[in-house]
Amino acid sequence: MKKCAVVLLSGFLGSGKTTVLLHLLGEVPPQETVVVLMNEFGRIGVDGDIIRRDGLEILEVNRGSIFCACAKGDYLRALHTILRDYRPTVLLVEASGVADTRDMRRDLETGRLGDFYEFRGNLCVVDGEHFIEWADLFNAVSVQVETATAVVLNKTDLMTPEARDAVLKAVRSLNPSAPLLETSFGRVPWAWALPPKETETSDRTLPTDEEWDIFIQSRLEDEEGHLAPPDAFYAQSILWKGDGDAFRELLAGLPDDVVRAKGYFREGTGWTLFDVVHGGRISYAPLEAAPSSGENVAVFIRRREDLQELPKKLFAAGLKVTAIRN
Repeated sequence: MKKCAVVLLSGFLGSGKTTVLLHLLGEVPPQETVVVLMNEFGRIGVDGDIIRRDGLEILEVNRGSIFCACAKGDYLRALHTILRDYRPTVLLVEASGVADTRDMRRDLETGRLGDFYEFRGNLCVVDGEHFIEWADLFNAVSVQVETATAVVLNKTDLMTPEARDAVLKAVRSLNPSAPLLETSFGRVPWAWALPPKETETSDRTLPTDEEWDIFIQSRLEDEEGHLAPPDAFYAQSILWKGDGDAFRELLAGLPDDVVRAKGYFREGTGWTLFDVVHGGRISYAPLEAAPSSGENVAVFIRRREDLQELPKKLFAAGLKVTAIRN
């Protein structure tokens, strides 16, 4: 069998990774079979419902970064499931926005993984509107650019020429040689993300579930094989019921330490997707298909751990909190 080509989509919170992924999925060549592995920092995934479509297999690993000990076991099990059940030619991995991606190539070229997967690139999506500010605040922003094999400068439509030049200079100081694509709305051509190349073949037999569990245990015991999150973030996922207008007002007054908020809620006969980026605008868009959970979901990523503040804000806004997952 041919090895499965793996492309990682990295980039800080709100940079546009999911939008890039949506665009790529609209350009998949007919000879390719694609599986998507989505990694979200919160305990409830949102992005999977955004990209879900007929014929597309999606696996989700939530509650932490797949590159640190908190979720690496789930990530490695998902890689075995993908091989066993789907046998794709391409695996697209969307990393958590706070991920430290230095371990990706090492993971895929070590032991059993290297027998079946071929690392083909780490595309780092850079938010042109916020990059300069965030690079000074969050270690993950710089680390993700440094380890990228290609850089996508997104949201160029929101940049002045002077801001563009400053961002390009900052990116090139971190990664002088990676190919760089300037774009807006996540428009990345498939051939740029995954240039044509003859994929290697493997003559190895796929391990059994028991053999793979032994491999996973050995990887988790390798202290150099996984990294802790590069910044201190706290995720809180809240299921709620109530009036959509009241929830919109609540989003306009979130605490300053909320770095990202996203989710969806029912309005009338449809569903509305919301996205809040720290220091930026709040955006709303229709969610094409009803979410798998069938419930209103809000995921907040913060710099400060306060488990009571946001639920109290929902209560004060007249909204009913039905579940909290920290």
